[in-house]
Amino acid sequence: MDYTFIFKISKDSISINKTNRSIDKKGLNNTNIIDTRDLRFSPEYIKENSELVSTFLNVIILKYNITTCIINTDDMICDLVKLTNSWERINKIIFKADITLNFDVFMVLLDNKYLTSIECYNMPPYLMERLDMNKHINITIREKKHFASRFMIENMLNTYSDIYYKKSIIITDNYNEKELEVIKNFLAINNKLKIIRFIKYSNESLSVILNELKNHNEKNITIIIDEKGNDLNQIYKTVPYLKKMYKKYLADNNIKFKVNYSFEYKRKNFFKEFNLKVLSTIILIVIIMVLVILGRNAYIEYKDTGIVEEQMTEINDIINQYTSVVTEPVDPDNPATPSNEKVIPSTYTVDYSRVFEDLLQINSDTVAWIKVNNTRIDYPVVQAKDNSFYLWRDFKKQRNSMGWLYMDYRNDPKELNQNTIIYGHNVKGGLMFGTMGSMFNKYYLSNKKNNIITLNTQNANMKFQIFSMYRIETTTDYLQNEFYSKEEYRNFLNTIQSRSQFTFDVPVGENDKILTLSTCHSNTSRNVIHAKLIEVENNITAVEVQTDDQVVEPSNDGDYEVDPEPTEQ
Repeated sequence: MDYTFIFKISKDSISINKTNRSIDKKGLNNTNIIDTRDLRFSPEYIKENSELVSTFLNVIILKYNITTCIINTDDMICDLVKLTNSWERINKIIFKADITLNFDVFMVLLDNKYLTSIECYNMPPYLMERLDMNKHINITIREKKHFASRFMIENMLNTYSDIYYKKSIIITDNYNEKELEVIKNFLAINNKLKIIRFIKYSNESLSVILNELKNHNEKNITIIIDEKGNDLNQIYKTVPYLKKMYKKYLADNNIKFKVNYSFEYKRKNFFKEFNLKVLSTIILIVIIMVLVILGRNAYIEYKDTGIVEEQMTEINDIINQYTSVVTEPVDPDNPATPSNEKVIPSTYTVDYSRVFEDLLQINSDTVAWIKVNNTRIDYPVVQAKDNSFYLWRDFKKQRNSMGWLYMDYRNDPKELNQNTIIYGHNVKGGLMFGTMGSMFNKYYLSNKKNNIITLNTQNANMKFQIFSMYRIETTTDYLQNEFYSKEEYRNFLNTIQSRSQFTFDVPVGENDKILTLSTCHSNTSRNVIHAKLIEVENNITAVEVQTDDQVVEPSNDGDYEVDPEPTEQ
C-alpha cells in the first residue's frame, strides 16, 4: 500500500486523511520531528499494531479534550472505525466519503460504547434502526434522495427483524452494484433463510449470493431458478460451472439447485421427458447388471481365496513335516523347571532342501520361498517363461484371480542377478502381497527384525535388508535386472534410494545384489520395496526361523506397538 494515513488535531476534533505519499522512513527514529497535531501511520502499521495506535492516539485525544472524529476516506474504513472504539471522549463520528455504510462498518459501530452521534452520506434504514434501538445513536444522513432498494421492497424487508427471520427471498432482476450490496447485507444479517428463488436469472447475482452464502457458512438452502422468462441455455451453461467452483461447500452444507419448469414447457417437452424416463430405465438396468457382475466377481474372489488357502494348508503341511524343534539350552543358574510349566521353544529349523523336493513334485516352476516378518507374506515363489502366466494362476497352475508370487522370468534364481524381482497381487483379504501396504509404517519398520526379508532357494538361504520403500505412479524403470556398467548400476541404486519414503541407514554399492518386491497400490500406482543381500548360507539344508513375532493382518495404516527407529522422509 503506497499511501499514508494522516491524523490531524484541530480544536475539538481529530481528522483522518489519506495521502498518496509514503512515510519518510529515514526520519522515523528522529523524535524531534514528531508532531502530536500531525501524525502519520502507514496502513500496514495500523493493521499490525491497531491496539498500540489506538492507545497512543487516545492519550492525545484526552490531552486536547477532543470529542469528534472526522474520517475523510473510505479506505480501510473498518480498521479506522475500530480505532475509535476505545476513545471514550469521542462521542461523534463524521464520515465525509460519499458512500453507504455497509454491514461490516455497522458491526464495528455496534461495539462502540461511547458514540451518541453519527453523520454519514447514507446508511440502510434497517441498520440505522438497529443502532438507534441498541445504542441510542442519533444518525444524520446527507443524501437528499434516499435509495429505495427494489430487492428490499419486493421481499417486504422493512425492519431489521424482517431481515433476520426471512425464510425465503425472490430475485427479480439483474441487479446493479447498489442492489447487490443490499443483498450482501441481507445475507450477513439473516439467520433463517431456506429458499432463494430466481424469477429473473442473473449469473452475476447468483455468483454474489453463492460467495456470500459460503462466507457466512449457510446450510440447507435450496436455490430455485424459474424456467419461464429465462434463457435455459444460459442457465445450463453457467450454473454447472458455479456448482463445480463451489463443489465442496455445496456438498458439505446441503445447498441444492432446482429448475422450476412451467406448465407450457412441460407440455411442449412431454416426449423429451418420456425419452428421459426411458433413458433412466436403461440406466437402472445397467446399474443392476453392474451389481450382478460385482456380485459375481465377489463370489469368484471368495471361491478363489478358498482355493489358495487350501493350497497353502497343503504347503504348510509339507513345511511342518520337515520342521524340527530347537529347544533353548538349560540355564545353569536355574536348571529346574516346575513340572506344571510348559517350555515353549523360541526357534525351529526347516529343512528346505526336502521342502523344495516335495514342492517341485506339485509345481516344477518352484524356485524360492519368501518370508517377510510380521506379515502374511510366507509363500513359495514360482517362475514362468513370461511375467503374465502367474498373474491369474495359482500354485497348481489353475485359473485363479488371486494369482501367485512369481519371480521375473529374466532372473536367474540360482545365481541371482543384480536386481531380483518378485511380483504379486495386492489382495484385499491379505493373501499374496496383500499385507505389503502395512509395512509402510515407521512403527512397523522400527522393529529391526521387520527390516529383514528371508529368501530361500535350492542353492542357498539368504537374508536381505530393506533400504528403500516407496509408492510411485506406474513405471518400469525400477524393474531393470541387469546393468552394463557399475556406473549405470550406481545411478540406478541412487535413483531408487532417493525415492524412499523412509530413511534407512543401509549403504548399497555396485557390488551388492538387491531384491525388489512390487505390487499394486491403486490402478495407477505401485508399492515397491528394495532390500540388499546381507547374508548367504550355501549348501545348508536347514534354516532357522524366529517364531516370537505375530503375523500382521492387512491394514491401510498399520499400528505396531514398538519403539520408533527409521525416520520418515
